[in-house]
Amino acid sequence: MKGRKSVFGLFVLVVVMGTMLLGCKKTDSNQITVGLALSGIQTNSIFIDMRRAIEAKCEKEGWKLIAADLLEGPPKMITFLENCINAKAKIIIYQNIAEDAYVDLLQRAKDQGAILGSYDNPTTVAQYTSLASNFELGRAIGRECGKWVEANPGSKKAAICGYSLLDFLVVREQGMRAGFAETCPSGQIVISVDAGFVQQGVAAGENFLQAYPDLQAVMGINDSGPVGVWEAYKAAGMSFEKNHVGLFGCDASEDALRALRANDMFLCTINLDVVNQVVQLFDRCMRMAQTGVYEADQAEVTFPMQAIYLENIDDVGKLVL
Repeated sequence: MKGRKSVFGLFVLVVVMGTMLLGCKKTDSNQITVGLALSGIQTNSIFIDMRRAIEAKCEKEGWKLIAADLLEGPPKMITFLENCINAKAKIIIYQNIAEDAYVDLLQRAKDQGAILGSYDNPTTVAQYTSLASNFELGRAIGRECGKWVEANPGSKKAAICGYSLLDFLVVREQGMRAGFAETCPSGQIVISVDAGFVQQGVAAGENFLQAYPDLQAVMGINDSGPVGVWEAYKAAGMSFEKNHVGLFGCDASEDALRALRANDMFLCTINLDVVNQVVQLFDRCMRMAQTGVYEADQAEVTFPMQAIYLENIDDVGKLVL
């Protein structure tokens, strides 16, 4: 009897162990790898918000995430795509900074079965894309800044927090200059510096205080540069009430919304609802990865734009397509 119990116990143990092993194999076979590549994914306020949103999606599903920062330009994107191909990534969301430089890798990933989601610029390869006209976005920033400078007393001098290392941000700055000239013909843009994230903006603000103490406005290709300028100006004892300086950004990042609510020098950000847009882009790719169904009517989505001031800050997040 004792021997039978031992044999039965061994049988149960084998069954349990087998079930556990099968369970592990099932989990491994269902493991999905996702790639996410953005400019300033660790340093730019809005891209940090976007990364966290996708991280939360992946954590909820138990998926692995490969992330890359594209501030170093196309070479970083090439390495990222090679890593995604080696990992057999099923979904790749990427900011399309210079597709010609890595189009062959995108095609390899697609041929391998990856669903590609291109953000910011047109694509010839990805199944889905979320677009913004960088010139028109820049023009919207410049127009808002110019309208305020033209309507208020001051030097009519403005500065730009730009980013010359990425072509699409150079185009955005061109739009900013055009928009500013439209609404403030009496104004002058006296300096442009590379300031794509907060610490660069702080350094830019310190530079402006020394070289152009009479600046009336600063506008940026994103929120991070002007937010950094705001921090430098506050550290120097400046305020809107005393100095009447206006700061203008883009992206409606959490940092910018906090600065707007402070009701001081940071006056406006252009909202593209980009966190929601990238989450929607991810969801479209995820549905195709899970069902195999391509939604042709969702292949290309263009961002709406809205100027956000303190008066309409509660509108942020309502731009859902």
